[in-house]
Amino acid sequence: MAIQEYLIYVGQLLLLTLGVIVTCGLMAWLAQQIFAYFVGSGSVGIIYASSVIGTPIHELGHAIMCLLFAHKITDIKLLLPPNHPSGTLGYVEHSYNRKNAWAILGNLFIGVGPIFSGLGVMILMLYLCFPAQWGAYLETSSLLAAGEFSFGEIFGGVLSLLFSLWDGFSQDWFRSLLGLIVILSVSQHITLSGADIKGALSAMPLYLAIVAIFAGITMGVSANGAVLGALWTFNLRILSLFSISIAFSLMWMALGLLIYLLRRARTWF
Repeated sequence: MAIQEYLIYVGQLLLLTLGVIVTCGLMAWLAQQIFAYFVGSGSVGIIYASSVIGTPIHELGHAIMCLLFAHKITDIKLLLPPNHPSGTLGYVEHSYNRKNAWAILGNLFIGVGPIFSGLGVMILMLYLCFPAQWGAYLETSSLLAAGEFSFGEIFGGVLSLLFSLWDGFSQDWFRSLLGLIVILSVSQHITLSGADIKGALSAMPLYLAIVAIFAGITMGVSANGAVLGALWTFNLRILSLFSISIAFSLMWMALGLLIYLLRRARTWF
């Protein structure tokens, strides 16, 4: 029974430390795939147009994490032309000391780095281009964080933010348009590539070991309940930020569906 409780606790720790990040990356990838499905061949041009802004932000996310985790950047291309022989829109090549545990663990964060860089730029653009709407969202989020709140309330708050963005166009349409273009471009490229996922998975054995040791120690001193409570509260707080990324990914899905329906409507009439 003790072993079962320990394994469940380890699973909970993994979910509460990686769950939001994985969900964010998965939703961005799913949105991109659904958008491409609905739009068809025309999606290639749209995705590349968005990559002019989105890909450099994506690659800088990798690069920043490389520097933080003692990896040496050997080559970096922030944006490549379409149909490049590498088959990618950009890349960061890096090396590290394979005996350095910190550098090994860094592979996990380097892999998911674009999620953090992308979210950071999105929040910055909301702050600069939609100050009133962003301020109202932060106030709502703070009120929710002060008491008990649910995923539904977080989702409702994000929807309110999205709908309120249109008010910004009546105040300063150029600034609002610029902000929306940057945000949508970045949200299209928060998704993780196969190479990103492979790099992140290479650090998972070490991460699992760290979590397993931490779980054993905290269970040994009967602190597991307090740890889970703190992590749950933290996840609800950061979810209010990560939900912004997820929401804009859903906007791409909705845009793809709209284009698809308009095309079908032309055949009906």
